[in-house]
Formats: sequence, C-alpha cells, structure tokens
Amino acid sequence: MAFHTLYWTILSIIDVLAIFFNGLLIYLACFKTPKAVKTYTILIINLAVTDCIAALANFFVQQRMIPGGWSIGYISNGPCKYFTYKICFFGHNIMASMITHSNYSLLLSFAYRYYILVKSEPRRNVLICVVFLTYTPSLIQLILYQFASGDPIRIESALLKIYPHYNFTGLMISGVEDIRSINAFFKILQMTVFSIPIYLTIIYLRSKIIKKLNEFKGSITKSTKTLHSQFLLALTYQALLPSIYMTSLVMYCLEQFGIYSNPMMEDYIASGLILTPFFSPFSSFVFVTPYRQFLSDLFCGKRRNRSVASETVKISTISSMSML
Repeated sequence: MAFHTLYWTILSIIDVLAIFFNGLLIYLACFKTPKAVKTYTILIINLAVTDCIAALANFFVQQRMIPGGWSIGYISNGPCKYFTYKICFFGHNIMASMITHSNYSLLLSFAYRYYILVKSEPRRNVLICVVFLTYTPSLIQLILYQFASGDPIRIESALLKIYPHYNFTGLMISGVEDIRSINAFFKILQMTVFSIPIYLTIIYLRSKIIKKLNEFKGSITKSTKTLHSQFLLALTYQALLPSIYMTSLVMYCLEQFGIYSNPMMEDYIASGLILTPFFSPFSSFVFVTPYRQFLSDLFCGKRRNRSVASETVKISTISSMSML
C-alpha cells in the first residue's frame, strides 16, 4: 500500500511537470521562434498540445491497468474516482487517443525533416491539413473505444476469475468486458501492432536523414557543423522516446496473454505512457537554439549580446539542413 501511494504521488508530480513543460514549449513555439522557421512550429505545437492533453488526462484518471483473459480493468486513483466509472473510462480514452496521436506526430516530424532535405518546404496550410489527417486514426480510436466501455460488476467478476486474490472493494472500476469486439480491438491494434511499424519507420527515417546531412558536411562552416552535431543528437534523443512506449507494450502483452502478471507492472502499463510526453519537450529545450537561450536567460539570468540578424542567419542555416 505504501508503495502504491508513493508511486501515484510521484506520477502526479510527473503529470504536472509534463503539463508545465509542454505548456512552456507551446509558448516558446508561438512567441520565440524566428520567422525563418515558423512553418515547423506547427509540428512542435501539435506534439506539445497532444502531450499536454495526455498528461492532463493521465493526472485525472491515474489508472492501474489489469488485463486478464479477454477483459481489461482500469482501477482509477485520480480525481475521476469521485465521479462515475464512465467519466473515468472517457478520461482514459482521451489519454490513449492522445498517446496514439503523439506516436503518429513523432513519425510525421521525422517525415517532415527528411522531406525538406530533398524537396522545398511545404506551405503552412498544407502542413496544417496533414496534421489533421494524421489525427484521423486517433479520432476513430477515440470514438470506437468509448462504445467498448463495459459494466464494472461484470469486469470485476471476469478479473476475479483470473486474479482471485485481488480485492476490488471500494475501488473505482471501469474497463472492457471483451477486447475482441471491434470497438475495443481497433484501439488495441493501434497501440500495439501498429506502433511497431511506426517505430521502425522512425528509425529508418533517422538513418536517411543522417545520411543526407552527412552529404552536406564538406560544404558547411564550422558554426554550421556545430549545429549539425546538435541536430544529430536531437534525432538520437527523439528516436529513443518510443522505447518508453515499448516498455508498456511488452508489459501489457505479458499480462494480457497470461505469461506474467505483477501489481507493479499493472500500475505502470497505462500510467508509464506519460513519460514520453514528460521527456519529449526537452528535445526542443536543449537542441533548438532560440528556446535554449531563452530558457537560459530566464532561469540562469544570463544575457548574451547577440544581434537578431546573426541569430536569424544561424537558424536559417540549420533549417536548410532540417529543422529541430
């Protein structure tokens, strides 16, 4: 009991920080981005808003996820437990759809970076349309999965057949009675099977981008080489983010197929997904020069005497290679 209390306390702090970090990133993208790279801010804002909503929804539900047989139970520890199980289920559904969209958005970000290395930068309106199209699978998931919500009493009964030693008395239970239904199965496919080719494509695009950038190495200045190195670090950092998601995926599969189960794993499966929105903004805070310098000025009180023209030149140079 003490462990669970500590876990959800730490998770609440992570949720709040994730909301703050992504909110800060939205501010930076809107007000601290040079005009030369304004188009790319559409993708930054899209990912930041998505992650911010995911963190907010996770804070609201804070669910222990218990897969068992053909059922899934969600034990809510967040503020939603003071309402109804339907509200808790909807909160989980919002979080899950945002996590799915975050995966697609990360893929879109890599695809965009490669695209502008081989072709001209697309117009803002075109990119906005692409972002909305990218959300389509997540929206379908959100709508379908809401109809998969089951009766708490039946879900509890199904779980007790597999975990007779569990005590659900006084807990807020929601979930799905049968994951084989089309409403539930589409969401599970999205967050398990489909996530693998997404991750593999991200790794593939990263290698293509690095190869393309290396072609420019011999014809760039020393300062641009430094930015080039920072960009490669950013790519490596962002390519590692889906590994956090994969950890939850492996745990879910182990539980759902009855291979191995553990209460600590059940705590982590759904709630651990929020670590990606927590860490994601740092790729911009650390590797996007204007953002890093603004935060350094804000929190460290350091002022660099640089001209706006000089900064614009640097940003324009790196954006021609690809944009962070």
